Amino acid sequence: MQNVTQKIIEIITANFPNGIRNDFIDINKIFRIYAAENSAENIVRDLISDVIQEKGVEDGGKFFFISETDIEKIQSLAQKILETTPIAYYAAVYEKHADFFTALNIFSPDVLKKFLQTVGDGNFYFDEFFAVSLMTRLDYEIAKIFMKAPSALSIDDLQKTLSYVPAEKISAILTDTKKYLPALNGKFIPISKIKFDTDEINAAINQISACIKKKGHAEIDDYDLYSNFALNSEVDENILRDFIHAKFFDKLFTKRRKKLFAKSDANANAKGAMALLRDFISPKQEMTVTELFAYSEKLNITGYVIALRSAYEQMSRVDKNLFVKDALIHFDVAGIDAALTPFVQGKIIPLRAVTSFTGFPPVDGYTWNLFLLESFLRKYSQKYVYASSDFNNASAGAIYPKSMKFKDYLDLQAHAVLQDKIKLEKDIVAEFLVSQGYRVNRIDKVTERIIARAYEVSEKI
Repeated sequence: MQNVTQKIIEIITANFPNGIRNDFIDINKIFRIYAAENSAENIVRDLISDVIQEKGVEDGGKFFFISETDIEKIQSLAQKILETTPIAYYAAVYEKHADFFTALNIFSPDVLKKFLQTVGDGNFYFDEFFAVSLMTRLDYEIAKIFMKAPSALSIDDLQKTLSYVPAEKISAILTDTKKYLPALNGKFIPISKIKFDTDEINAAINQISACIKKKGHAEIDDYDLYSNFALNSEVDENILRDFIHAKFFDKLFTKRRKKLFAKSDANANAKGAMALLRDFISPKQEMTVTELFAYSEKLNITGYVIALRSAYEQMSRVDKNLFVKDALIHFDVAGIDAALTPFVQGKIIPLRAVTSFTGFPPVDGYTWNLFLLESFLRKYSQKYVYASSDFNNASAGAIYPKSMKFKDYLDLQAHAVLQDKIKLEKDIVAEFLVSQGYRVNRIDKVTERIIARAYEVSEKI
């Protein structure tokens, strides 16, 4: 049987360099060639199908075969690569040696990966890369290079050692703000290499406190960090200032725009601002969003979250630029819930998935839009819930049946990712959440937490 199997493989490699389909047409071609070359032997077509399925490497509906000699060539190249670098991504290996692989009738990194994973040679072949050690991780390899380096490094600097790692993979590691800071000239530096003059930082804390006591807040010019800037001359001063604030000042002071306030004062100011906003909104029958944000700016409130939260307490938003008093708007609750059912279908959907209001009962005086729908869901729906990461101005959020329960919005997003079978990779998940309208912006730290939660949820399913 081994001899028959080998003959079938030889026929495939000689006659199907671009891959073979496990279908009647291609199997019949092999059957005829085998019969012509081995007239004294009888084989059945099912045997050919079994050989294709068991011995070939499948990709894109085709099965690929290469000779033992070519397998040895590939293994030899992989070994030489790992003698120069600790980790090699299939995509980069294929790109750098495209002519070599094309000559072997290997036409994609996926086929290369599957051949290497199938034959093996003592190295370790993972989903995106191969390495000499089971414990190899790109973030560890990058960290080791930085620890040996005397100064900050760029992606190009790292690729001199990690020559078979795509630049975007390195960039993804370096954007982890818990581990690296951007340096000057497009370079990066590990946070562990940042040096601090703690005497100057303690003096700055005293200077800030004195200014707050005197005038209610402190500004950048009120305290010194020159020594810390000098110790870390490769890092932009504004980036270093923000990092020092997060590490040393954040528990004591709140930063609003370019001013620092005492924590308790900042909280009191926020509460006071909300009280003033409520008083501003309360007597109005109608209010434009422009008016709301303009008054919010007068109160020195940054962003729009607090302003929108205050407005939704007393009013409903009926379009992009108008709020009206709740008492002035009347919804057919049962009818609207029924109109939503074909969109929701017992699942989590983004608010923006409601793309037509044709079947919705009319609302006297107003035209249906996503802002009006959000207002209805926030206060009136009996069957559905609207949720979002926070109040936003972009119709970003989710709708789901009240029978579903989630710990928080992060938990909801994790379930949405699993529901839609999204691959749990940071770039893919972030693109899905933002493009579908679950989030306004991509925030890498939040995406990482969503993926971690998705793994937790999937283990319980």
